[in-house]
Amino acid sequence: MREGRPYGKLLLHTFQIVILLSLVQVVNTQTWYTGVVDIEYSEGLPKGAGMEVELEVDQQSADGSIHIDGFITFMQWQNDRNDTSIPSDSTDVEGNTIELTPLSEVQEDVPLLTKIAPALAVLMFCLTFFQVKNRALIGITLNLLVLWIVISLVVIAPLGYLGGMDFGTGQGQDDNRESTVHQSLTGNPVFDIINGEFDYEFVNKGYDLGLVDESEFDDVVANPPGEDHRSYIEMEGVAGIHYGAFVVQLFWAWVVLFLLAPITIGFINRVAIDKPLPFDEYPVYLMPSDDFTGTTVVNQTIITKISDSVIMGDMVITGQLEDTSDSIDMRDVKTKTN
Repeated sequence: MREGRPYGKLLLHTFQIVILLSLVQVVNTQTWYTGVVDIEYSEGLPKGAGMEVELEVDQQSADGSIHIDGFITFMQWQNDRNDTSIPSDSTDVEGNTIELTPLSEVQEDVPLLTKIAPALAVLMFCLTFFQVKNRALIGITLNLLVLWIVISLVVIAPLGYLGGMDFGTGQGQDDNRESTVHQSLTGNPVFDIINGEFDYEFVNKGYDLGLVDESEFDDVVANPPGEDHRSYIEMEGVAGIHYGAFVVQLFWAWVVLFLLAPITIGFINRVAIDKPLPFDEYPVYLMPSDDFTGTTVVNQTIITKISDSVIMGDMVITGQLEDTSDSIDMRDVKTKTN
């Protein structure tokens, strides 16, 4: 068993405590995430119009803002079109809805978890300092708790905003109808893990039935008339979520301090080899014959009789120690003594 305290683990737990104590403060004062949607009509009658939506969420509130560009163009488009629509081809599946945790509950749970985490980290430091056995269970619990805090901030909180909404059926008759046909949506995700920004850039194309004459209505519904048609509209945009700086830092802290560092330290401790003792600390014990007396040298070792049944040897020069208890013939020893 190795002697001394595991200073590497103690230093690691110290860093963990500092990170978790700072988390208690920032989770209550800084922004958790910002949701953004920015769209602009690039083709068709509403060309030039656009809308920017921003939602900022922290521990106490969720504030949203909407900004409309080209308001006059947008209103002209709405005035020129009618409310024509057709039954939608999509079918609603009932009974398979997912229950989402409301944002208000997440805003209450996360601060509580951030207070429990540093307490567990301090307990883990004390158990490590006194080298208490079977403390790994506390370490695993702490690791999973911090991971759950990260998941709550990164995944559950954004979904929680939707979970807190009341999606009533209100105008259920209009839910199964659509006013745009031959829609096509193309896009690609853009990830910036370092800064915690995840965006989806997209282009949506289609034909607005509210701008189609009655004489060609059936033909437009059956086949797309082409991009030069009056009803063609094209919209470009980006939707994304940008996490607060402390959320990104907490994620990387979990990866380094709660995942990789413990694994690395555990691996080093398993493969570490104890430092061998100096050669002069290795005693050699032999079983001599009854008529052996005095001191002699065998295989570069001083052989000294201690009693009638035990002989002890000490190294006299630097070299590899060999076990000579089975290889020395006591008759050779006697001869060299004489």
